[in-house]
Amino acid sequence: SKEAIASLDQAIQIKPDWHEAWQSRGWVLLYRLRRFSKAIISFDKALEIRSDNHYAWYDHGWALAHLGRYEEAIESYDQAIQIKPDWHEVWYSRGLALNSLGQYEEGIVSCEKAIELKPNEHLYWHNKGVVLNHLGRFSEALVFLDKAIEINPNNNLAWGDRGLVLFNLKQYEEALVSYDKAIEINPNNNLVWGKRGVVLFHLEQYEEAIVSCNKTIENNPNNNSAWLNRGSALDKEVLQDLIRTLLALEAIDQAQEFQRRGTDVLHNLLKNTKSPAKKKQLALKFAPFQQLTVDLAVQSGDAVQALELAEAGKNACLSLLLAGRNNEFSSPTWEQIKQLLNPTTAIVYWHISPAALHTFILKHDYPLPIVLGQTKLTEKNQFLPQIQRLRDFETWVKEWNQDYRQYRQKKNKPEDNHWWDNLCKMLKRLAKILDIPAIVNILQTSPICIQNLILIPHRDLHRFPLHALFNRDENGQNFTISYLPSAQFSLKPTVDEEPASQQLLSVEVPTSKNLPPLSFVAFEAEAITQLFEAPERIQEGEATKERVEAALENRPLAKIFLTPPQPSPYQGEGVVSPLYQGGTKGGNSNFYKRSNKHQIFHFAGHGSYNFAEPLNSELALVDEELTLREIYKKNLATYQLVSLSACETAITGNQTITTEYVGLVSGFLSREVSQVVSTLWTVKSAATALVMIEFYRRWQAGKSEVQALAEATDWLKNRTVKKLSEWYQAFLKQLPPEKESIRPFIKHELRKLAKLEPNKKRYEHPYYWAAFIITGKI
Repeated sequence: SKEAIASLDQAIQIKPDWHEAWQSRGWVLLYRLRRFSKAIISFDKALEIRSDNHYAWYDHGWALAHLGRYEEAIESYDQAIQIKPDWHEVWYSRGLALNSLGQYEEGIVSCEKAIELKPNEHLYWHNKGVVLNHLGRFSEALVFLDKAIEINPNNNLAWGDRGLVLFNLKQYEEALVSYDKAIEINPNNNLVWGKRGVVLFHLEQYEEAIVSCNKTIENNPNNNSAWLNRGSALDKEVLQDLIRTLLALEAIDQAQEFQRRGTDVLHNLLKNTKSPAKKKQLALKFAPFQQLTVDLAVQSGDAVQALELAEAGKNACLSLLLAGRNNEFSSPTWEQIKQLLNPTTAIVYWHISPAALHTFILKHDYPLPIVLGQTKLTEKNQFLPQIQRLRDFETWVKEWNQDYRQYRQKKNKPEDNHWWDNLCKMLKRLAKILDIPAIVNILQTSPICIQNLILIPHRDLHRFPLHALFNRDENGQNFTISYLPSAQFSLKPTVDEEPASQQLLSVEVPTSKNLPPLSFVAFEAEAITQLFEAPERIQEGEATKERVEAALENRPLAKIFLTPPQPSPYQGEGVVSPLYQGGTKGGNSNFYKRSNKHQIFHFAGHGSYNFAEPLNSELALVDEELTLREIYKKNLATYQLVSLSACETAITGNQTITTEYVGLVSGFLSREVSQVVSTLWTVKSAATALVMIEFYRRWQAGKSEVQALAEATDWLKNRTVKKLSEWYQAFLKQLPPEKESIRPFIKHELRKLAKLEPNKKRYEHPYYWAAFIITGKI
């Protein structure tokens, strides 16, 4: 081959414009020497001389595809197709490139064209079957794989993929037959041996399952990548299934061996990947695989290592999703995490992997993390409790997603919806799945009463009101509960002590494009801003992206509007007294003195979570959106508190989070904001305004942020219709004349209350109060 290159170089030296020589040179570099970058240079030269050479365009695309440059490869294939549209091979290769980009629907179109042009080519039928499997269209996939096998019965890969489709259809006996046929053709197909072991596990043939799994190592004892021979996401999924199966069978040594080998492959892949974007994609793709290290540590009895691995995995995913690299946030040790504990403060820390859902309980009086329900299998045909807990949780999440999606799609009142009706039952089921009573029992064994609880969820658990699962027994213990994205977020040093004054930035956006109006925003904002010295208010039409960003970053604009403080209108039953009258805790004689920087950002408007691209999660303004990507670039270290009173962090489809949840809250906290008050769903009611008003009033009276929110939501939950009416009436009596604009809203609320039974607790349903959470440093 090197001699061929030398001969072609001589020919090109004699005739530099000979496009066939350049093309032949590229062909040798591509197919014989596999020097893809140099091959592209030769094809570029051939196409520069003659641009209608469809063979050169095809080979150009093939070389680009080998380098992972699939978008460019598709462009080259399109050029070849334009010249020769009836060339089946280029259509097939185009489909492969689209599949590599995850564009399966488009990939199917190209594959169908290849089949149309050459219907007797088994590879084309096989490829379409694989793509249909990716799309979850298993029955259709089986038809195409059967056709591929009919054309070529000796295609062991087709037999293996047929087994996978049958496994997905839960036809385990038939799947086993296909895997056995694939192994008969190629006994060294390690991927199929692993899949076969997983099927045998589901058939409860446990000893044979372990034997089959071990074959993958026996066939290639020194080759870490042999059983990842196709390097696809599918192989990674099979590895996860293998380790999950071996964990359930307590074959810890074998599971650890697979984990070690898979980790080595991942490190090599990352080492050989130059593009930062592709490194990020690869690391996130393998995140669920890495989560299994936590399960292995738990099964090995090392709770400290398990917790440290869980924390490291969380911080790595948060770094990748927020910053695009995995070293943005360092990860603490167990000794460092213990700094968050004291005799009255404990942590409940969850971790979800593809195999299990583990709960760690961290207490000041206990030297090691406690793993909930840590037991060994007593019988080989039973799952570990954590594995069954994961299955129950996944089923629960699917039901929640379906109900919540339907609720979001309907325009009627929340009360007239299945999700609303089921909310109490669903939360009760979740408490049972997570075994909250057992967690509370462990917490109550401490010699000193635990009062403060920090919840650190993982993956989908971030989306649900876990705090509402505690304190359910009125005769039991009450906890004051806050959240953290990871332990590291509370260990990060605080920039400054609490400022002497508290400068409020209030952004009020009651209406946004394509979103329902928030009728309570004006009432909420008027009430809250009067609790602060000269707050900066950006209202309705003023809330442009330019204006909000400048204020958020404390950058001056030509025109600044300050609202002077007003006498507080809140007196009467159920209020914190004495009321705040001046802008700082304890009062301040410098009534109109304005600090240079804001310490509080209150956003009364819509916000949303973007599952597909978390950095596109956004706050809705009047003209544009302020995205998490943009928030992450800002220095917000001066902010003690951010309130997002109507932001939705829920998922509105059937997706599940496999890496870690990253939304607006974690974005603000990553920019050194101390605490964030937010909502898990938008509470379409005056209840939002009531909670936020009561929260700020209690905080201004000297309560901590966590205590203030706990008291405010408890106040809302227990107010009767009569007491709420009295609250509104007291508000109206002391409403300054210049605030007449919010009087109609209050009177409307009073009229609604007048139609209800006086002793009814208007906002007792968890829809109204369970959505509010506080996250951040303790």
